[in-house]
Amino acid sequence: MRLSYKWLSEFVDLTGVSPEELATRLTAAGLAVDSVEPRNHGVSGVVVGHVLTCERHPNADKLNVCTVDVGGAEALQIVCGAENVAAGVKVPVALVGSRLPGDVQIGKAKLRGVASEGMLCSARELGLETRWLPAHRTNGLFLLPQTAPIGRNVVELLDLDDVVLDVDLTPNRSDCLSLRGFAYEVAALLGRENQFDAVAKSQTSELSSAGPLKIHLETDACSVYAGQVMDATHKSESPLWMQMRLLASGVRPIDCLVDVTNYVMLEWGQPLHAFDADCIEEETIIVRSAAAEEVLVTLDGQTRILDETMTVIADPTKALGLAGVMGGQNSEITSTTRRIVLESAAFHAGNTRRTGQRLGLHSEAQQRFERGVDMAAILPALQRATDLLVSLAGAERDGGPVVVGAMDGNTLSRSIAFSPARCNRLLGANIEPAEMRSIFHRLGFTLTGHDTAGEWSVMVPTRRMDLQIQEDLVEEIGRIHGLDSIPSTLPELWISKEAVHLDHRLRSATRHALAWQGMNEVFTYAFVSEGAANALLLPDHSPLAHPIPLMRPMSEERSHLRTHLLPSLAEVALHNLSHGAAGGQIFEIAHVYLADSLPLLQRPSEPWMLGCLWFGSTPESFSERPRLYDFYDAKGVVESWLTSLGFDQLQFRPADESWLHPGRSAQVLAKGVCLGSFGQLHPLVMRSLRLPHALYGHFDLDKLAAHLPEHRLVSPLPKYPQSRRDVAIIVPEEISAEELLKAAEDAVHARRGEVALRAEVFDVYTGKGVPAGHRSIAMALTLSAEDRTLTEDEIQASVDGVVESLAEKYGAILRGQDSGHASRME
Repeated sequence: MRLSYKWLSEFVDLTGVSPEELATRLTAAGLAVDSVEPRNHGVSGVVVGHVLTCERHPNADKLNVCTVDVGGAEALQIVCGAENVAAGVKVPVALVGSRLPGDVQIGKAKLRGVASEGMLCSARELGLETRWLPAHRTNGLFLLPQTAPIGRNVVELLDLDDVVLDVDLTPNRSDCLSLRGFAYEVAALLGRENQFDAVAKSQTSELSSAGPLKIHLETDACSVYAGQVMDATHKSESPLWMQMRLLASGVRPIDCLVDVTNYVMLEWGQPLHAFDADCIEEETIIVRSAAAEEVLVTLDGQTRILDETMTVIADPTKALGLAGVMGGQNSEITSTTRRIVLESAAFHAGNTRRTGQRLGLHSEAQQRFERGVDMAAILPALQRATDLLVSLAGAERDGGPVVVGAMDGNTLSRSIAFSPARCNRLLGANIEPAEMRSIFHRLGFTLTGHDTAGEWSVMVPTRRMDLQIQEDLVEEIGRIHGLDSIPSTLPELWISKEAVHLDHRLRSATRHALAWQGMNEVFTYAFVSEGAANALLLPDHSPLAHPIPLMRPMSEERSHLRTHLLPSLAEVALHNLSHGAAGGQIFEIAHVYLADSLPLLQRPSEPWMLGCLWFGSTPESFSERPRLYDFYDAKGVVESWLTSLGFDQLQFRPADESWLHPGRSAQVLAKGVCLGSFGQLHPLVMRSLRLPHALYGHFDLDKLAAHLPEHRLVSPLPKYPQSRRDVAIIVPEEISAEELLKAAEDAVHARRGEVALRAEVFDVYTGKGVPAGHRSIAMALTLSAEDRTLTEDEIQASVDGVVESLAEKYGAILRGQDSGHASRME
């Protein structure tokens, strides 16, 4: 909302309060002012001039030599090249010594041999808001009304001595979409009298008997409708003062009729609309629901297909406009219009918003209707617009306004119970009841009484629809009193360690463990497109393949609740890759939404899921060149994370998830329970997600929490030296390394129970020297005892036992044994 400081000062005395100070006070009260911008960008010394003569320049075809009366003793000779300069027009004249925006100083000049004593100015040269001016006002000179006094300062004439405050309103403050609302607000903040109501009454004439219009309300989407019939011919322009106020407010001046409706909307916050009365059959307005596939051509020339959820203004034969959104072309005001119907109404906020969204329309009027308009302003705004049209456009009333619906604003006011003691307790302040009464009075609220317990009854006017409960009134007291004046106090909180739920602790521990390993947490939308899960190659019977649709989605890309985290994480990866990142490792902990059936018959399940994505290549470091993330990067992160949670003896089995590569993925088990899966993405999935290379981990944290170990097993540090021996064996490819490690540990434990063995794989080799269908696996065997240092014989006996056991169970042979070489032992 663009707020004119000069216009506001007509209703509230702003003496001694600069625009900057007012902006600070408004921002502190919850109405954030984004900018304070003076309309004058450096204009000085520019006056109104009357062009007396205009003749062709003797030495230039596109220049004219004008004599201009600027109110001085003698007329000035000024050379001008504007096409619209002519004898008799009044224009802004920059005198010698004056300044224009951009620090341009005007001096005497000679143009093609002819002296020029100043400059005739265009709108752009004056720094006017040309983006909101009609095209004909921005081409050539900015022509002034013939009534403009010669010699008058243009800064005053065009209200360039004004300052505009750009206020960022929150959706609940619809009352401040008008000068009326700001007058109440500023008067309350400054402790000064609000003159809006007094000024409004002085500008409004007496009502006459109802006019010939007939109105029928046939829908609950309109609670009040008022119409005024007038004889009014088309007038090209509104007064200059009105145009300047519209420009300051960011509204384009068009013609007198449209400008009056916009001016009153800015003043009162009540949108108005004018119909050509001769286009309304039987002088009858019907407010009804649109018929299915009813067609209306709106004022923008677009053909709109309507449905039953939309509300239209109609006559007995046709629709005339979309209620609260846009009028129809079939009742548009034109140069041939002789009679008009001026509309002022209250349309249902939600219905107006949905209609605009479905048709892709948005307007200043719609913005106000969808936030809610003040019922008490409907008739006064209509009267105000009628009086302006009578005085400015020569219109004549055809009777008085016709009103249908509940119009008494007083009966619509709300009474809210209020306790001064509770107010102070909630604010942590000590504000006197007398000051609270004063604040309510300045805001335009009334106190209808209070009982012996100190409870007040506060009548809130209809313009403040955002105030519904006592806490809302407490907030009003706090912000008008000044939040900076309320002392800061720390709340008393009791913290219980047992109050932290296990699920929360698990998520927190997971975040810390993954971040410690260099992964970055991301937060993505829970909404995805309908086909987002199609890339995962899911079978049709899978609940992951059937996302839940939203009733009113933000867009087609955000139309369903996600069933899987991979599509969302893939979006993040693609964004990073497209912006020059070589790769990354990210994770997200979030809900997915799984329905038992569609359409929903019961609330869907919302499990907490962990999704991890490794994409692209690793970062370059001092010790390692960049390389593609591989299976073992993901396995290392997963193992470290689960181990930190207390899981031991993890097992890895081939995964059977449709989105994972069948030969480069694994599921993780602990004591026979599957905790999740990870691995390289299936090539078709990567192609569908447009990822060149990626690995993904998928874990159900709710299931994991149910199997979280209650106690952690901790082994003491060894007291005696450990001994390591490396052995390389050749086994068939189908035998997993995990089986070999387990068999090695079992062999040592079975033969020598006092000897502990920790076996790890450090190399896997296929190629020359290894038979086809086999592979070489090199294991590091670390042996120790709790009560002594092992002898060489004990170490060798244990290693021999491992080799014999592996040979017996899996047909393993020591690498090089078949060629006569000694077994590889160190």
